[in-house]
Amino acid sequence: MAESPASLTMQEQAHEDIIITNPNVVGEGKSKDLSTDVLTDSGDVSPGKQEDKPTAKVPILNRIKGVSLFVFASILASTYGGFVKYMDTLPSGEVVLVTCSYAACLIGLFISFQGHSVISFPRKKWVFLRCALASTALPCKVWSVQNMPLGNATALIFTSPIMTCVLARVILKEKINLFHVFAIVVGLTGIILIARPSFIFPSEEAEDYPLWYNIVPLITALSLSLAYVCQRHIGSAVNCFVVTFYGLVCQSLAGIILQAATQSSYVNPSCYTFRGMLLCLCFTQATSTLSVNKGLSYEKATTASLIRNLDTVLAFLLQVVVFKEAAESLSLIGAALIMIGTISLTLSKMFGVDCGVQL
Repeated sequence: MAESPASLTMQEQAHEDIIITNPNVVGEGKSKDLSTDVLTDSGDVSPGKQEDKPTAKVPILNRIKGVSLFVFASILASTYGGFVKYMDTLPSGEVVLVTCSYAACLIGLFISFQGHSVISFPRKKWVFLRCALASTALPCKVWSVQNMPLGNATALIFTSPIMTCVLARVILKEKINLFHVFAIVVGLTGIILIARPSFIFPSEEAEDYPLWYNIVPLITALSLSLAYVCQRHIGSAVNCFVVTFYGLVCQSLAGIILQAATQSSYVNPSCYTFRGMLLCLCFTQATSTLSVNKGLSYEKATTASLIRNLDTVLAFLLQVVVFKEAAESLSLIGAALIMIGTISLTLSKMFGVDCGVQL
């Protein structure tokens, strides 16, 4: 006797319930892997909890996208630093205000073309916390570079990967493998060799400064680490253009605060070269921030922070090639160590190698 449509519907629904609730059933083309990364329908990666549901292994293509975006962001950030160094006659607050405000306008145009809303979006608290942290890091970083020996400020700021590693493990439950540990150790060693801070390499010519000054670059490192963790938590739930827009708006306000705090007067750049560089800075600032935000929807916060160690190497190359500064042997060794750590971490991500040991 033929079954009624109602009974067929009930059987089909029961079969679907078994598939959904059975953790041993994995969708077609996906492997059973209980990691802290959840593969969303769009192909992006969003942080999740291991105990909630089975998750799909992050595709190699997504890992390559994330790493490539972080490397691209490092190149742009180093270019930004080179332009700022060349335009040292302009106040730092003015540079931050002009570049970030114009970059916010540029990103706003993209958002209007895409049809996304800058008012109605989820996880507003996390977005504004991420923007506030990034805006705190920016003026603190500029203040540190201006008021402390460059080597000391750089070494303390780039303790950020260590903080990010700990915070991402505690807050996001991100797994840490031996490649991460290796990249942290050799990366921090390389940065110390390039920066040569006076508290490790004492010299008679070292500039004296109050001990509490060291707190400011550490605040920079902590703010950057927390900002990465927040952005990683946001994932692909909020359009990366929207997050970037609000981040640039907050950084523009930080530029006003920095300008007022340093009591600097605004300078009208009469040179067309400077005006052209300011426009280039707008593009690099917008694209660099956008690349980091998008990359964190593909890859872990720890990986992002470690790959951004390339900023130091690229800045060193700019000093040698563009500004004709002499390259010392310790700096070359430090640059090589950072590259080794970054390349090893990148290859491990691309080929999915975890050394079998996770912390």
